[in-house]
Amino acid sequence: MFAKNTNHRARLTVAAQQLVVCAPGPSTGALRGEAHFPSPPALANTLLQLELSLSSPVFDLRDITNIIRSDIGLTTQLLRLAAAETQESPDRIVSLSELVVRVGVDQLRELASRTIPLQDNLPSHAGSTVARRFWAHSRLTALVAEELAYEFPEVRLEEAYMAGLLWNLGELPVVLGWPITGSAAMESHDLGCQMADAWGFPRALSDVIGGDREVCITRESRALLEVAINASSWAFRLEFLAARESPSLRAKNPPYRIGRD
Repeated sequence: MFAKNTNHRARLTVAAQQLVVCAPGPSTGALRGEAHFPSPPALANTLLQLELSLSSPVFDLRDITNIIRSDIGLTTQLLRLAAAETQESPDRIVSLSELVVRVGVDQLRELASRTIPLQDNLPSHAGSTVARRFWAHSRLTALVAEELAYEFPEVRLEEAYMAGLLWNLGELPVVLGWPITGSAAMESHDLGCQMADAWGFPRALSDVIGGDREVCITRESRALLEVAINASSWAFRLEFLAARESPSLRAKNPPYRIGRD
């Protein structure tokens, strides 16, 4: 259904190790990687939906999973929470629905309470606009990746969705204005891989986020990487076409572009 395209990468100026350092936020237990990278925020509406679902007398695990997977911040936090319970990063990419069951409602409530709303994490309205566009672009890339996965029998739909959602993870420091130290140039996917490793993501997912075909040595990981690359390219195209057809949309919410306001 979709044609294959090469991915265009952006470069960031970052240090090679311990790029971002922040004070740990309030919690009963630290999540993986808090000594190196701040915890990502989540959209305020998504947080509200999650809190309402978790406060319901009857829990709908499918609804809770869908809320979390719609937001790159909450998805990242759930992966970190699951990683905090293991000593090493797992080899297998576990579905978000399975992770929701594993961590349980009580830990999900704490996760929601400790996650900062996106607008509270940004210094200006302009920054909020860029961040919202990034959140929307990540979600669109995930949906396209899920669709593309039908063409790859080696790739599960949930794996494709997560790979698409987190494909541009390395851009979060710039999008959110996190302090970046050092002067060594690092490609954004290399930074994303470092963040994924620090946060305890599954190794296969970290490899795909890194974007290096030589690192993705298995047939499954190479197929997943191909899905993520093509999904990102198609997401940019779809955003451009939507903006071109709607001048009002283009003026109010222009397509997200790497490294641009």
